[in-house]
Amino acid sequence: MAIQLYLPETRYAVASLPLEQYRAAVGCLLETDDFVSLIRDKQEITLMIAENHWQQIADRFPGARARGDWRMIRFDTFLDFSVVGFIAEISRALAEADISILSVSTYSTDAVLVHEAQFDAAVVAVKQALMTLQYTHLSQH
Repeated sequence: MAIQLYLPETRYAVASLPLEQYRAAVGCLLETDDFVSLIRDKQEITLMIAENHWQQIADRFPGARARGDWRMIRFDTFLDFSVVGFIAEISRALAEADISILSVSTYSTDAVLVHEAQFDAAVVAVKQALMTLQYTHLSQH
């Protein structure tokens, strides 16, 4: 199974919003066609959105903390729920390269966000990890 990488040029912002701004955050999802992730837990809302869109809406979220210049590395393949350890291997390879990540999963696949300054090194580390994963997977069958 060859896994292709999707490497959009988009820069993303990651914002922490107070819980009471949940409805406003959900409303912003309708304003973009690009990747967006909205996670609500018991302490905060985390919004991952294209940086240029965040700049347009940031004033709606007083008290938000945000960081920009994140780039996405998306694994452009279907990863079944039975796949074990995939993101662990990717995370390990990036940790060994001293690259911090934000991991994002969807129903079908995974992605990692890395800081722009580390993007090229992250792509190299991910490609090496994928070669190892594919070799290991092929040698087991």
